[in-house]
Amino acid sequence: MIDHKLAGMILEVIKLGNPKLREVCDAVDLNTLQSDEMQRFIDDLISTMRDKNGAGIAASQVGVLKRIFIMECSDNPRYPDRDGFPLTVVINPSIKFIEKENQVDSWEGCLSIPGLRGKLSRFSKVELSGYDRDGNTLSKTLEGFEAVVAQHELDHLDGILFVDRMKDMKHLAYNTEYLKYWHEVEN
Repeated sequence: MIDHKLAGMILEVIKLGNPKLREVCDAVDLNTLQSDEMQRFIDDLISTMRDKNGAGIAASQVGVLKRIFIMECSDNPRYPDRDGFPLTVVINPSIKFIEKENQVDSWEGCLSIPGLRGKLSRFSKVELSGYDRDGNTLSKTLEGFEAVVAQHELDHLDGILFVDRMKDMKHLAYNTEYLKYWHEVEN
């Protein structure tokens, strides 16, 4: 086990309209995973997610077209009503939908689309597979908000944004209006 310092620098999060957000990311060569450069990038991605109060972030959101995402939700002021989950670094992720008939409506935001939230459906239980930052095989069952975040981040690696999955644009709202009109109704 490697001692990870997690004292990375804050990277610029690219925004909707940047063509890199619409690219499909390349797999990470696991032989490069333990390089100082890759480990520093992972630390930077974690620091950026935490600085922006995100529950997750994909490498493509900082302009790096590699199949890496980070997720974590503990004491996050953007998600006070959500169950927490631990820091998870996922390299070359894949998701298998466990209960295809069981979906949840989810109001999602995105660091690359600041200030907006949209309502869409996601699977409520998934099996997440890939590798951790040390190159160990990762496989875990996720439910609820954690499953939604993993699906959102994997979409980023495939060039898909949450607005692409919305069926009804009537449920696209600025955060202030979401809090005023929808938050209490949904919780």
